[in-house]
Amino acid sequence: MKTGTNFCHRTDVKLTFWYILTFFLSVLVIFGFLYFRLKHQLIKEVDRILRDEANELSGLVVQGLKERDVLIAFESSVSARPYYPIYFRILDNEGSLVYVSRNFREIGYEPTDSLMSAVRQGKQILEEIKSPGRRRTFRILNIRPPAKGSLTYVLQVGTHTRFVRKSMSHFKANLLIAFPIVLVLGSLGGWFLARRSLAPVSYIAEKASQITSSRLSERLCPRGTGDEMDHLIETINAMIERLEASFRRVSEFTGDTSHELKTPLTAMRGEAELLLSKRRTPEEYEDGLSHMVDRFDHLNRLLNDLTLLSETDSFQVKLETAPLRLDLLLQNISSLFQVLADQKRILFEVGPLQEITVLGDNTRLQQLFTILIDNAIKYTSKGSIHLTLGRVDGTAVVKVRDTGVGIPKQEQDKIFKRFYRVDKSRSRETGGAGLGLSIAEWIVRAHNGKIEVSSEPDRGSTFTLYLPIQSPPAAPCLSQIL
Repeated sequence: MKTGTNFCHRTDVKLTFWYILTFFLSVLVIFGFLYFRLKHQLIKEVDRILRDEANELSGLVVQGLKERDVLIAFESSVSARPYYPIYFRILDNEGSLVYVSRNFREIGYEPTDSLMSAVRQGKQILEEIKSPGRRRTFRILNIRPPAKGSLTYVLQVGTHTRFVRKSMSHFKANLLIAFPIVLVLGSLGGWFLARRSLAPVSYIAEKASQITSSRLSERLCPRGTGDEMDHLIETINAMIERLEASFRRVSEFTGDTSHELKTPLTAMRGEAELLLSKRRTPEEYEDGLSHMVDRFDHLNRLLNDLTLLSETDSFQVKLETAPLRLDLLLQNISSLFQVLADQKRILFEVGPLQEITVLGDNTRLQQLFTILIDNAIKYTSKGSIHLTLGRVDGTAVVKVRDTGVGIPKQEQDKIFKRFYRVDKSRSRETGGAGLGLSIAEWIVRAHNGKIEVSSEPDRGSTFTLYLPIQSPPAAPCLSQIL
């Protein structure tokens, strides 16, 4: 992490804070759940004791209440218990007192009429009350035992919850002791995990800051864990690799461009100095200016090609595609080059040309085939050039075959690079700058096609183009016609 970064704005601090907050709320919810769950279980245990004692007392009531010694013995056994002493009272159907244990009077319990009515109907009702003037709470169970003849009784059995409250107080104290310990340990663990998780980010940031335009060959080292951080490192390495390739292309393009521009400018300056070195005849001046015009034309073509390539690199060139007949386009272009081929006494054969429609930019496709046919004528001193168009598996296949100088096998993978020329001296004579095939390859790729070359030195070359054919429109169904 950067030491100059504001402490509160650091990612590891933010992650630790959110981890502590989440951990705090989670522990609070868990401890609260445990507290209320334990209290509920203890109260359920008290209620179970009350039901057991109420059932036992009901058995005594059903047997008869004439023998009060039985109730006195029951009272002495249950009221002397050390933890949950039982208090009870027996009422008749009218609510009059039949029997009451001595400790029941301490409770001060007086049920409501609605409660008594519900109990007489056979319902069991549990209540938690607070003794007047005392902190102690009691649980009271109201039940009606089975009637014996016409006699109906109501039993009220209760006990205090002091031990429940005491147990909950001890449990709460233990939770309050454990809570800060767990919170501190969780905070330290969150800080450690945040720092450990973000350590690769610090490494990536540090290494990325060291990679400049002069050190694009450096790469980040993956950790080998295969996690998201390794994926991020691989993505950054791929981006740096693309940047390195782009910088290399820009550097090569700049160097080659300056060289290509410097050569004709130097030649033009030399010719101008030669003309100005002494007086010349009008014919000599005219001849020199004619050469300069040719040089200007070459420079103009070069600049146009450079502009096109720079626009393709920045994705500023948009194709104006439309359905067009590829066979008609090739016929028109070949007719323009027929004269040039005749001047060099080269046989220019066109055909067979199948009728094929493609979706393409008419201007760019004209430029594409012009480049290929022009190159074939330039580098063929004798023999023939053959142009064909066919269809293979839904793809238009155009072949431009010549019997010219050919291309060595080791050079064939490089001919589509910018400013690359197999024979530089011969390219100078023909006026080439090594950009034509680069432009041709871009046009083919822009039309979702591909271009291949096969050649042998002194036996000619064959350039093969593959362009997708436009699918014919679907025939309208009868319902559409109607």
